[in-house]
Amino acid sequence: MKKSTDIRVKRTQIALLLALEELLKTKKLSNITITELCNKAKINRNTFYYHYNNIFELMEEYKNVMIDDMSQVLAESNTHSKQCLINLCKSIKRYPNFLAILLSPNCDLGFFNDIFDFATKITSEFTTKPAAELTNRELYTCYYSNAGTNEVIRRWLVNGMKESPEEIADIIWNASKNGVLPILFPGEDFK
Repeated sequence: MKKSTDIRVKRTQIALLLALEELLKTKKLSNITITELCNKAKINRNTFYYHYNNIFELMEEYKNVMIDDMSQVLAESNTHSKQCLINLCKSIKRYPNFLAILLSPNCDLGFFNDIFDFATKITSEFTTKPAAELTNRELYTCYYSNAGTNEVIRRWLVNGMKESPEEIADIIWNASKNGVLPILFPGEDFK
């Protein structure tokens, strides 16, 4: 969805996302028609076609807006820090309806995987050497870290984002910095 200051465009975008989220509760994304989506969103089909050619274009555009937003957060911080994680969680929290759509079992996982792949790429860029020079061990560590981060964020979304972005960033930061075993089994010696 193109960033727009026009309130009518924003209302249309929100209506489409809410309608899509509702329809995905009972149908696969590939089986939802434009007519169904427009009826549910209470918008005219011509309005939809003015902005998009199909539902997948709507999804792709919104995914790109979200990735651009996260990229901007990362560009502004230019470092891997707890504050950067907080800002990323705040960015994610701005897209609850789209993320609910992505997490729906009826949605195409490709959209969610694109965002996960973006996060993996960004993590490898924060290392002390170029991503192309990372060893397999370092790459596997990036994948491990991102899989855990991905699941924490996914659970946060599924549970209604009750915790603050700061709380979620703190969990991710501490697990990444200290490892999960000392957090789960305090007082144990794992050396």
